[in-house]
Amino acid sequence: MSQFVSAIRNNVKYWWLYLLNGIIFLIAGFIVFSNPFSSYVLLSIFFSITLFVTGIFEIAFAVSNRKGHYGWGWSLASGIIDVVIGFILMLYPSVSMAVIPLFLAFWFMFKGISLIGFAIQLQTEKIPNWGWLLVGGIGLIIIAIFILDNPALGVAAVLGLMAAAFWGTGILSIIFSFRLKHVKKELREHGL
Repeated sequence: MSQFVSAIRNNVKYWWLYLLNGIIFLIAGFIVFSNPFSSYVLLSIFFSITLFVTGIFEIAFAVSNRKGHYGWGWSLASGIIDVVIGFILMLYPSVSMAVIPLFLAFWFMFKGISLIGFAIQLQTEKIPNWGWLLVGGIGLIIIAIFILDNPALGVAAVLGLMAAAFWGTGILSIIFSFRLKHVKKELREHGL
């Protein structure tokens, strides 16, 4: 029990770091919102690198689980597509900025189809909660159709979601910091 109390004491000791982290995220959200072009350039670079790296991880997952996972081919195909698209986007950043909404839409489309395939496999294996994957897959396909219909809407939506994610993370981090500060005060009052 003393290790648990010691761990809590060490975590709440630096509650202000979470506050600082939250403030930084709030500022980042305002920067994304006020400088959409610069944010879009950074987002396209980040997206291409992330796509490449996650593709490598997905290929490794598929290959290492090929004997025990029936849908490993879907994971392998998805990983290969992610690596190829990520590599192309890293080579040509200006092209990635011009066509990222279309790549994003097709990526969402493929991920949605992939999720639906996994959901069907889980359903045939009688694994519970497979419906959430089905709903997620259908949702991704619907988003892809909206982006394909209006690519500018895709750029605006991505930047808006990015700013909102930064703001949400910042607010939650600030709330968490004040909760930690309160816990620190209670621990001090109880002599722990």
